[in-house]
Amino acid sequence: MTDQLRLPTRSVGLKFLLVCILAVLMALPAFAIFGLIYDRTSRADAVVAEVGQRYGGEQTFTGPILAAPFRQVIPAPPATPDNPRPQATVRNGWYVVFAKTGKGDAQIDTDVKARGSGGLFKVRTYTADVDLNGSFELAGEPSAAPEGATIDWTKAVILVGVTDPRGAAAPASVQVGDQSIPLEPGSAYGDVFSYHAAPGGYSTPPSAGPSQWLVAQAGAFARPDATFDVRTKLRFTGVETVSLVAFARDTDLRIRGDWKDVGYFGGFPPKFGEDSDEVRAAEAKGAFDQQWTVPFIARNLAESGDAATLSSLSSLNVQVKLIDPANPYQSVTRALKYALMFLGVVFLAYFLMESTSDRRVHPAQYILVGLAQLIFYLLLLAIAERVGFDLAFLIAAGATVTLIGAYAGGVFGSARRGFIAFFAFAVLYALIYLLMRLEDYALLAGSVAAFVTIAAVMWFTRNLDWYGLSRAGEERR
Repeated sequence: MTDQLRLPTRSVGLKFLLVCILAVLMALPAFAIFGLIYDRTSRADAVVAEVGQRYGGEQTFTGPILAAPFRQVIPAPPATPDNPRPQATVRNGWYVVFAKTGKGDAQIDTDVKARGSGGLFKVRTYTADVDLNGSFELAGEPSAAPEGATIDWTKAVILVGVTDPRGAAAPASVQVGDQSIPLEPGSAYGDVFSYHAAPGGYSTPPSAGPSQWLVAQAGAFARPDATFDVRTKLRFTGVETVSLVAFARDTDLRIRGDWKDVGYFGGFPPKFGEDSDEVRAAEAKGAFDQQWTVPFIARNLAESGDAATLSSLSSLNVQVKLIDPANPYQSVTRALKYALMFLGVVFLAYFLMESTSDRRVHPAQYILVGLAQLIFYLLLLAIAERVGFDLAFLIAAGATVTLIGAYAGGVFGSARRGFIAFFAFAVLYALIYLLMRLEDYALLAGSVAAFVTIAAVMWFTRNLDWYGLSRAGEERR
């Protein structure tokens, strides 16, 4: 009776549970690889910041905008016991007028700057030729000036905003009719832009988001009821991102360049969709060309008013970001998200081969296989930084598949099983690569792969003696 109740010594079910636990435990070190990727990404971001200090960083271009200082006398309030002799106060500020219509056109030529040992970190820079044109109609101005304010049109200026003036690659000026007026840093107008608490000083116009203002004197032509066009051409260097601001009442914007892998961001949708003929024609030439139309009602900003309206410009931009499609950190991170699933699949493959053979695999051998798979991600990251993701994946996956396939042949003492394992693992790593490339369908592809894997395991193990009772009976006999 005791022999009949004795537990089997080689339960396949218990071994399967142990394999599942090992797969989960082996996935935990993947978090350490996430930390390594974070560290490498931080170093890459630091390199971008370093290069940005030399080439101007991510540039945003704004303007032209007309601004003129005003002086407002606020009458004294009624006398009170606490203030028996109230006095009038003087408020100084800036009155801003936006162009009726405006056009912005940025043409960028890209380049790559390498930093680090052997050019390990690469930063995509650009030189942008920017045309900004605005048509001003001052009929009825100052329509939105504070009550009792006096506009000093003789000290009016044209404002053109840039994120980092250090990226200037050529002198700049504004063209008004036949007159060319140089653009200068706002600091050159200290007597105009300086802020004084005492009456009579002028407050500095607030910045449009991250922009700094370049200014040109406009007192010679800025008058009530005047009509004039302002044109300016800028040549600036920058890093990775270029933006244009919808600076006019109705604005047409265009950004184009010689790099096809870009992302569009900002407050307004682009004119052409990703599948449009215009976008595809540009991509076929290895370039991009996109346009935006921002009407007055979409801009949702008054045509003129106090300088505080300039602070709203930061949300009225369109942006193009130059994307590196082979970014190793993003791709390896995406692969690591499926680490548990692929560790489990490889372990299941070894378990199936063990269950259908007379050889037994020790848990230590499963751990060695798991470590080989984790080292695959380290190899992938290290090699991708040097030669790019695609070639790095081929090298790392080829080495890992060969290793664990040959190990399977040695563990089970069968070259045939080794070749089967090599083929199965090659298909598995090809699936990993497919998931890296199918960003929009990665979840669907991964879910289908997981379902097919479980279905295959259920089919091949349908006749297994999970409790090991048959083997226990044979041992008793």
